[in-house]
Amino acid sequence: MTATAPITTDSSGPSAAVVDVTPDLARLWLRDNTHNRKLRERAVNDYARDMAAGHWALNGEAIKFATDGTVLDGQHRLHAVVKAGVTVSMLVVTGLPPSAQDTMDSGRKRTTGDVMGLRNEANAPTLAAILRRVWLWNQGNHRLKGRETPTTAECAALLAAHPELRRSAEIATRVRNVFPHIPQSVLGTAHHLFNTIDPDLTAVFFQRLADGAELPLGHPILALRARVTSERLDNVRMSEDRHLAYLIRTWNAVRDGRDLGRLVHNSSSPMPTPK
Repeated sequence: MTATAPITTDSSGPSAAVVDVTPDLARLWLRDNTHNRKLRERAVNDYARDMAAGHWALNGEAIKFATDGTVLDGQHRLHAVVKAGVTVSMLVVTGLPPSAQDTMDSGRKRTTGDVMGLRNEANAPTLAAILRRVWLWNQGNHRLKGRETPTTAECAALLAAHPELRRSAEIATRVRNVFPHIPQSVLGTAHHLFNTIDPDLTAVFFQRLADGAELPLGHPILALRARVTSERLDNVRMSEDRHLAYLIRTWNAVRDGRDLGRLVHNSSSPMPTPK
């Protein structure tokens, strides 16, 4: 189907076709986006990144038009085509009654964890959480906070580039099962970061973090275990970035061969960098 003008339909009922939607065509169709929910810039940015990276898939989700040509569903995808400046193949459905808009987008969104599970990935929810946080770290967001998060396609691409993240998820799950005081998502993120520096030391580090065996007084991992255990027993609400800072400070002390009598990280301090 080729479309060069706003959508118009006859009264014969809905019809569907695959259309190569160019930025110019998307702009044209958006002129008829006169009755829709408030635009969410974050969704537009997420879609645009996937489109620009070539990760956008023709998956059966349609741009939907009413019988009078009004855009009923798909405004975020159309805005993303414009923002990305690329042509994207999309299913287009026309000839819908305007009242059909009431029931659109009412289903539960499929999460990255859901997708990893459908791919039969082990530890799927944990793996998805680690992928999101490693992606944020790679973007320079070392506190793992903020509104921007990776799309499922970006997480999948990260896993394809770093399949060793599966091992990070496995280790995080194992450690959490025996030492339940640090979130699995943070454990896995730290494991990945440390493993890129020194795989052998990383293996020992997480084994000792889990079991606490043979740690002499003053050992950094002993200080870490004591700190997070004490804060959990005191019902202190610990943010993920604080947990990560504790892990990195401990790692750096182990790498330097330094003792740590007490582990401290001020919330206003910058996130340390593993070395």
